[in-house]
Amino acid sequence: MGITANTSRLAGPALAGALIWAAGPGWAFILDGASFALSATLLVLVRVRHVPVPRRSVLADLRHGFGEVRARDWFWTSLIGHGMWNGAAAVLMTLGPAVAIDRLGGETTWVVLLQAGAIGMLTGSLLAGRVRLHRPVLLANLGLACYAAPLFLLAVAAPAPAVIAAYAVALTALGYLNPVWETVVQHHFPPEVLARVTSYDWLVSLGAMPLGYALAPLAADAFGAPVPLAVAGLLVLVSCAGTSIVPGVRRLTWPATPHPQPAEPAGVR
Repeated sequence: MGITANTSRLAGPALAGALIWAAGPGWAFILDGASFALSATLLVLVRVRHVPVPRRSVLADLRHGFGEVRARDWFWTSLIGHGMWNGAAAVLMTLGPAVAIDRLGGETTWVVLLQAGAIGMLTGSLLAGRVRLHRPVLLANLGLACYAAPLFLLAVAAPAPAVIAAYAVALTALGYLNPVWETVVQHHFPPEVLARVTSYDWLVSLGAMPLGYALAPLAADAFGAPVPLAVAGLLVLVSCAGTSIVPGVRRLTWPATPHPQPAEPAGVR
């Protein structure tokens, strides 16, 4: 799944450029929208086996999921780091194009940077399928901290090759983390709570992105683009690398048997 997703990230910008060149941006957006309609149609055609589940209220499900999340310090502390990473990514995606165009050589620099990142993500997902690190979450989170490098380099308008290389390395770390994280989560949580747990994962991990998109231009207007870029880099570095002090993150390894049944925290039933 990671390889498929990251191959699409690599092919997407190239296909978009070809469509814009051949038919114009309007048709590129129309065809992009049609691809979503095709995806929805394919999902409707999927047939899955019905699995009976006990009927409970949404609040009961939320409490149950929160209890499972709270019981694992490696999980909820990593979510904080992942949320900071995504918020910082929103800052980079908002301010990076302007810095690239104004100070790093123009639009071509930004396009090359995005493609280098897509290649990095694909490389990382390929590594994830072959390299099984003994401390997967610890090392993957430390890899995410590398995202501070392109943020700091953009803040000081470093030479374009340095920024592009740093971004490629940072996205390689992300490409490695995503499939490893999904695999570890599925190993360490019972199957019947995965939906609730991953809901919290997506909520916290992606919740900071709208905030980053909203605050980045306001901060750049008030203080200049280098300030929010540098602050975002510092937050990524502290939050992702900081998970290394959490005992659960340091101790977590690939389990010998999947889906252990941990003691359920009080009050979650």
